Amino acid sequence: MNLKIDLKRGIEYHTQGQLNQALADYSQVIDSAAAEVVELMCLALYYRGSVYQRLGEHQRLTDDMNRIIECQGEIPAELLAHAYAMRGESYVAQKKLDAAVQDYTVIIESLEGLPTGMVLSAVLCRGETCFAQADYARAAEDLKQVLSSQWLETTGHENAQELLAECEKRLRGSTS
Repeated sequence: MNLKIDLKRGIEYHTQGQLNQALADYSQVIDSAAAEVVELMCLALYYRGSVYQRLGEHQRLTDDMNRIIECQGEIPAELLAHAYAMRGESYVAQKKLDAAVQDYTVIIESLEGLPTGMVLSAVLCRGETCFAQADYARAAEDLKQVLSSQWLETTGHENAQELLAECEKRLRGSTS
């Protein structure tokens, strides 16, 4: 059995929208690779989690991301960051905003060697989540950091500017 082939086939099924077949292949890799190849198992967990995300099965997604996070030190920091980011997105969808902010903060502050875009994406997500929590000062701080980086494309830049303007408006309103 070639687990890499199973993983690739699962990804193909996934991109074609054949989610049940993708889940089966990802689960096969996870079950078979657990003792052998931690990184391969974690990749399959990540992809299976993304299927659960599409299906709105947040607890299963969270369980898979938790298993990846438990492998910290055995897998690349980028894969770990993706797990924190996906779990953070799931927490936002479930209105567990404090937990989402914590996950985004881990990416920003605790994982070394990540590409700049990955860190800035986490800063942006944390800023948006802080805005949803009505923590406008922290949201504004994060949005300013992202905007000063010139990382966002035009549409994203405009959206971040609008959100920052709304933060500043609400901050002014709270001091009146």
